[in-house]
Amino acid sequence: MKRDVQPQSDQFLNNIDNISQKNAKIQRINPKQLLTKNRDDIIVRQNFLDEIINQQQNIKKTIYYQFISDKERGIVREPQQASKNFLKLYDEIKKNNICEPILVGKYNSPILKTRYLIKNLKFWNEYENQSGYQLIDGAHRLSIALFLNLDSIPVKIITAKGFEIPDYTQFLKLKREEYLKEIGN
Repeated sequence: MKRDVQPQSDQFLNNIDNISQKNAKIQRINPKQLLTKNRDDIIVRQNFLDEIINQQQNIKKTIYYQFISDKERGIVREPQQASKNFLKLYDEIKKNNICEPILVGKYNSPILKTRYLIKNLKFWNEYENQSGYQLIDGAHRLSIALFLNLDSIPVKIITAKGFEIPDYTQFLKLKREEYLKEIGN
């Protein structure tokens, strides 16, 4: 499966990561190990599942819909289709578990440099490296695994070369008011 790559990432290094991914063995880990302070988007995705599945909320009235619609994130998706695809993936995983391993980066440094984009400008932050892992590809699958309280998930762990660790926590803090205004809260 081809992963979404941030357009500002180094393509050569991303190609090295793709080769590493193909050669990595599938392992199983507890999905909670992949919850990191820079990835509040995982919580937003879990909340979306709760709002849609348990509360029958309108898709467009969710923070997730606003987040996925936001072109400043660096990855552009059609939000209505992306939301439907997410819910379809939820149904598939609920029925068959996760089939496609989640891609994870292993980091040994005590501090991780993360970035977010606003108006095509990069802003950098640092976080303590608590777990040693960073999610590279599979935010939707990870969110579903956490929502379903799965004990273990298939992953491929690589030493990433071209992956710029996102800081969706800071991005979401900056965008929260804008998103709430859009959904009418």
